[in-house]
Amino acid sequence: MQRLFDKDVLTALVLLCIAAVFSTGSSSDPKDWIFPQLANYVIVAIAVLLLARVVIAAVMQHLPDTLKFSSEDRHAFIDVSVFLVVVLAYMFLIFGLGFWLSSLLMLVLTSVYLTLDKTRRNIGLALIVPVVICIVAYLIFTHVFYVPFPEAHWFRGLS
Repeated sequence: MQRLFDKDVLTALVLLCIAAVFSTGSSSDPKDWIFPQLANYVIVAIAVLLLARVVIAAVMQHLPDTLKFSSEDRHAFIDVSVFLVVVLAYMFLIFGLGFWLSSLLMLVLTSVYLTLDKTRRNIGLALIVPVVICIVAYLIFTHVFYVPFPEAHWFRGLS
């Protein structure tokens, strides 16, 4: 049972899940299968190699390299989990609120959350910098590079 918490086993499982998620939804268009499928095959190959490494270590009777969490790791785990929730919410909101508004919200939330010293000055900077970044990015991408971005679907009737 201790082998299931081996770092290589857990990494292989995460890689296999990533490959499973990104292998769905590809079409017959060459740009949808050349690079993404090749990347998925590489991810699966790495996962298989990690699992083979665990099997070889078990046969050679080496002790598993299990995960050990300290109190510092717990805080990092919470930060990563919060950031994952924010990114998943961003992926959902991007189609409802549009690219720019959802990007601004994500940048503001993550910069405020990840600010270590929650002083008035730092919170102000965590609010101002994402706004400036979004304005500059908007001007560059829409007026210089003419990149189309997803528009808001939830507010179509309002315009």
